[in-house]
Amino acid sequence: MDNIIMLDNFYLFTFSNTTDALKAEKVLKNNNYEHILIPTLREISSSCGLSVKVRPELTNIIKELLDSNKINFANIYRVEKKDKDYLIENIN
Repeated sequence: MDNIIMLDNFYLFTFSNTTDALKAEKVLKNNNYEHILIPTLREISSSCGLSVKVRPELTNIIKELLDSNKINFANIYRVEKKDKDYLIENIN
C-alpha cells in the first residue's frame, strides 16, 4: 500500500478553525485511522490553514467518525494530482 504522503488521489477534510482540525487528528489517531494533517492547499479557500488528508476508501468512515464525535468540518474535497496541478472537487 502506498504511503499516504505520496498519494496522487486522496480526500481532504477542511475545517473552520485549528481547534477542530486538531480534535479531528486526535480522534483519527486514537481510532488508528491512517491520515495526515497537512497545510490546506492554496487552491482551496478555507478559514483554517490545516486539513486532514485521507485515503479515498476511508472517507465515509471518517466522516461518520467525525460526526459521531461532534467534530465540525467545513468541507470534504476529492483531490487528484496531475503533474504539478490539482483537480479539486467539493463533494459536500
